[in-house]
Amino acid sequence: MSVSVRPIRTQADYEQALHEIGTLMKAAPGSQDEERLEVLAALVAAFEARQGNAVPADPIDLLHLAMRAQNKSQKDVADALGSRSRASEVLSRKRRLSADMIEKLSRAFAIPANLLAVPYEAATGRLRRLLVTGTTTAVAFIFAGGLGIGALFWSYGRDLPDAAALAGYRPPETVRRDISGQPIIRRNFVPLEAIPPHVVKAFLAAEDQDFYDHGGVSTRAVLRAALHNLITFGADPAGGSTISQQVAKNVLLPGQPRSLERKVKEIILARRIERSLTKGQISEIYLNQIYFGGNAYGIAAAAKSYFGKPVADLTLAEAAYLAALPKAPNTYRLDLAENRERAKDRRDWVLARMADDGLITTSAAYLAAEEPLVATN
Repeated sequence: MSVSVRPIRTQADYEQALHEIGTLMKAAPGSQDEERLEVLAALVAAFEARQGNAVPADPIDLLHLAMRAQNKSQKDVADALGSRSRASEVLSRKRRLSADMIEKLSRAFAIPANLLAVPYEAATGRLRRLLVTGTTTAVAFIFAGGLGIGALFWSYGRDLPDAAALAGYRPPETVRRDISGQPIIRRNFVPLEAIPPHVVKAFLAAEDQDFYDHGGVSTRAVLRAALHNLITFGADPAGGSTISQQVAKNVLLPGQPRSLERKVKEIILARRIERSLTKGQISEIYLNQIYFGGNAYGIAAAAKSYFGKPVADLTLAEAAYLAALPKAPNTYRLDLAENRERAKDRRDWVLARMADDGLITTSAAYLAAEEPLVATN
């Protein structure tokens, strides 16, 4: 399947692309129209970034986005404001936000108060309004990750790797060789059935809470990332990549620099991977493929490198720590003394996330957080 659209160079091209996005919002999943929508979204995001259209978000749009990202409803707004009528009026723009209302909504939805205090007339770019009022997952994600990247491309998808070929994929054992060709860094493959459930759960909590519910891209993660990026204006960009997207990036698109083009390709390939492989196959590839810092490639090498034990013997606390590493291995590596405090903070965050998601009990998370975080090797 291939998609071709014209590059957006002028305001007229931009207006035409926005109109077409509006007509494609209900494209069928996996269809060529949906892939075309992704390309157009990427191009529009890049054009808006180049034109300087990344202005502060409209407070009510931002509140709607926060509600969707946190799976909350108008009732939650009413509970925060203490009035159903006020909530209805605020969300329909029939009532201004008072200082007291801003304080309550900021606390309830974790939105900085200064963003809720922005005048309503400070409207956002048209793509952002599409994002908040009627977007698809693809448009939301491209917007969230696309601002500031500025990559411009108009055709993709024709030469993407075959996702179905991953059904028989096994990460290579040799990761690196010395100058004479001898292996110096190896990866030991561990089948999914040999990985304890609490280890898998730790990675799901840290990397992809909706893994068993999405078809390659997580709407909730996308909206969470979009909300974060709107609040920080891209200063501390967050991503919404699923495990399937990470498999696409690391296995099918290795070495490609971060860009709008790569992100769109990840989304397409992630959906194709989901159609070709089971969730078990995807998680098995992911756990054996990913990099954990130092010379640790794959979960088996990570367990051995950091704790001197096989995967089957990892404690809950150790599993949570390893699940914390893929986000930024060199930031949380336990073998570097300057990392130890933030490594523990990140591990404890994973444990709390597991408890919040119902993967472990609160008491189990508490007891695991009390376990000293010490590298064996």
